[in-house]
Amino acid sequence: MEPNVRIVPVKNRLRALLYAPGGVSRDEALGAARQNVEMLRRDFVKAIPAEVAALESMIDPAKNTITSGELDAMLLRAGQILTLSGTFGFPLLDQVVKRFCDLALGMLEKNLDMVAPVAVHLRAMRLVCPGGVALNAMEADRMLKSLEDVQAHLGIGKKGPQQAS
Repeated sequence: MEPNVRIVPVKNRLRALLYAPGGVSRDEALGAARQNVEMLRRDFVKAIPAEVAALESMIDPAKNTITSGELDAMLLRAGQILTLSGTFGFPLLDQVVKRFCDLALGMLEKNLDMVAPVAVHLRAMRLVCPGGVALNAMEADRMLKSLEDVQAHLGIGKKGPQQAS
């Protein structure tokens, strides 16, 4: 026995406009949406270096230690950068921020408090954020490998001593 199911079409404003005489055509609506996204792109891409600067301001390189509270706060802000870099097409920045997040989470897990590895990852972010240096593929790979090496030295990530075979 089949269940008694009734499908009810939902009325919405966009659908009504698309099908109304003199309404907006699908191509016009898509074109307008693309323009809106591009307008947002400019503003948000400008925000990325400011977000990186805010992260950098959260540490004191003169101090040798960082607290777990500071790392937690940095992870929240890094999440915003990660969202922006992924959404607006900055794959290298995306990878660097992911490595920073891996580092911060690993440091929290292992109760590590050294500020130097954090500062290294933040400098890498600064280097590749919009307006930064354009790295070729070999330079980008070398930088990402170096960040992984920092994590491995601390026993964090894929190459950590606890996972060595």
